[in-house]
Amino acid sequence: MLWLHIGMPKTGTTALQGFLRSNGAVLDEIGLRYMEAGRRRLEGSQRLALSHNIVAFHINRNAGPMDPFRAAMTSEFDEFSDRTCLVSSEMFYSCDLARLAEMFADIPSRALRITFYCRRYSDFFEADYKQRAKNGRVPSGASEFIRYQLDQIREHPEKLSFSAKLAQIRTAFPGVTVVPLLYERSDMVRGNVIDDVLSRIGTPLANGQSPDATSNPSQSRAASEAFGIVARALGRQKSRQLRRMVVDDPAMLRRNDVLEPDERAWMDECLAKRDVAFQQEFFPDRAELFTPKELSEEDKLFRRDTAEEYEALRKASEIVFRMALSQ
Repeated sequence: MLWLHIGMPKTGTTALQGFLRSNGAVLDEIGLRYMEAGRRRLEGSQRLALSHNIVAFHINRNAGPMDPFRAAMTSEFDEFSDRTCLVSSEMFYSCDLARLAEMFADIPSRALRITFYCRRYSDFFEADYKQRAKNGRVPSGASEFIRYQLDQIREHPEKLSFSAKLAQIRTAFPGVTVVPLLYERSDMVRGNVIDDVLSRIGTPLANGQSPDATSNPSQSRAASEAFGIVARALGRQKSRQLRRMVVDDPAMLRRNDVLEPDERAWMDECLAKRDVAFQQEFFPDRAELFTPKELSEEDKLFRRDTAEEYEALRKASEIVFRMALSQ
């Protein structure tokens, strides 16, 4: 069986891929092949990439055929057909799925499975915004950009709809079984993505092989925007170096500080209504696709354009630039 893991973004895919690349002996023990086709560049045999993003880059930047990738994937799958095989890239979630399907055209649909994580809409929006901000990719003020993104969702809710994504997958991969997963740590095997994915695809880790399940603390919106200033001024590499430094300050670590409570409630309610059929097909035992979001009293009072938020940005910016100057 070959499993195609396509994300979605901001659902622990990098942690999964890092474990897979770094633990070859463990993968041999559990009968898992982390496919090299699509991680090994076509022009050479340099060190294998962390993920199969190379394929997505080819699809997004090159109109050329998928023949070389298809030939490599088919040959490797034939060689390791006695194992469970895995291909993984979060970039597949938003790429041209019809072209991606060309890579697997010679593999019978009955031997292929497609899986992806479904993350709560508002949590994904927040994580995606912070990633953009850290990389200096928020072109205007925070509230202006967020309101624009919300307007886009109102006009095109299918962009975040799992029902819409499922339809795209089934059109590109007719006859292939799709197995969505929920990005809710309380429901994951051992509470982490790595154990959860490997268990779901039939190659669970034994006791003692499981990675540390501790999740990284969430950087605040203010910190993300401050790192974005560094990214624009000094480059993304410098920003990434600074983000690896742990700073235990309330201005730097915070959740639920992108969307205001009414925006969050609207988004989750609106999109959940579009995905009722999806929920009923894949998660019929759940009353709702996602358990209700519990906000703290502080979170319930959150508003972006306030004196407190401006002060948080000032403090975070000062911390980040002191870090930059110390390097």
